[in-house]
Amino acid sequence: MENNQQVNWANIGLRMVQGLTTTIDAVRQLDAQEASLVMRLLGKTCSKMMKEGVGHQFGIALIETSAQLAMKEVLVVEDVLKIISSIIGRLYFMASTEEEKQLVAQLEEAVKNYQII
Repeated sequence: MENNQQVNWANIGLRMVQGLTTTIDAVRQLDAQEASLVMRLLGKTCSKMMKEGVGHQFGIALIETSAQLAMKEVLVVEDVLKIISSIIGRLYFMASTEEEKQLVAQLEEAVKNYQII
């Protein structure tokens, strides 16, 4: 039965948004190597927490882009926001259920909140 494998989307979405918020805050205070590590850890957490779907893809994309960040000499928060925004844009095309679409919207909203500041 699928009922015993019910996913608590609200809880997962909240945890992912909190992780993303922590990552963006950390980027403001850390050098490129440290910020890359924080993004990589969030990516691993997301991909382990969700074995498939947009959450898993988001985690993989964060892991992949963390390597790009590590190569930068100077890290600008706006660059990180652009990277994350492009990942989120791709996730909209991957979202197949209403819950996944809501999760992507939550992540997008978290990034928009930083762009306003």
